[in-house]
Amino acid sequence: MKNDIPEKVKATLNDIGMNVKSAGWDCHGTFVLLHKALEKVAVKNKITFDKPEVLESNSERRIASLIVTGHMGDKSEWSIGEASPSNNKNSYPYAMAEKRAKDRVILKLLGLHGDVYAEDEADSFKEERPKEIKGGTVEPDDLDDEPEVTFKHPDNKEEKAKGIAMIKEVFLTFLPIQKTRQDIVGFWKSNKEAREMLKKLSVKDYEEVEVAFKERAKTIEQGEDNGQ
Repeated sequence: MKNDIPEKVKATLNDIGMNVKSAGWDCHGTFVLLHKALEKVAVKNKITFDKPEVLESNSERRIASLIVTGHMGDKSEWSIGEASPSNNKNSYPYAMAEKRAKDRVILKLLGLHGDVYAEDEADSFKEERPKEIKGGTVEPDDLDDEPEVTFKHPDNKEEKAKGIAMIKEVFLTFLPIQKTRQDIVGFWKSNKEAREMLKKLSVKDYEEVEVAFKERAKTIEQGEDNGQ
């Protein structure tokens, strides 16, 4: 493993009960941190996030791009997260865009941006993840289609709540920018796996998302009827 990992990285991981061997790996000279490690760091440092600002959303082309702003005490940072077929292999471009943006913001707030990278920055990072490093965003054999492990196998109430909140946030963030009924239908159909996962985790939250889709469709329809 790379032996010039900044001491600040080691100290940050030590604060959450992890170390460089359990929280990441060397990828051809670049130290890569697990997404779950960054989540723990964010909680430990009381990092909060504003609602994401959507830059681009195209369900048909599987493209998502957004800006996330985060805060740690009186310090604030922002970053862009993007996902498209050219840089993302899995079926969750919206969730991936958000995760990339939040991970970058966490690293910026901690002053670690440029010293280390998050595992979701590039598929090549995840493909090189050692088998002994467990608990990341995906398992090596699941790179193409499987959702985040936290969503797939929530092993406690905290993990389950986290999965529900993230899926709902993705839907409710991108839903308002769907401008036509065709956009709504495309967004609904292209996120079938995420919808089914949410329904398995919480029928109540699934129904809330379903109602939000219907209300957005109704709003668009009323606008079209009024000639807007």
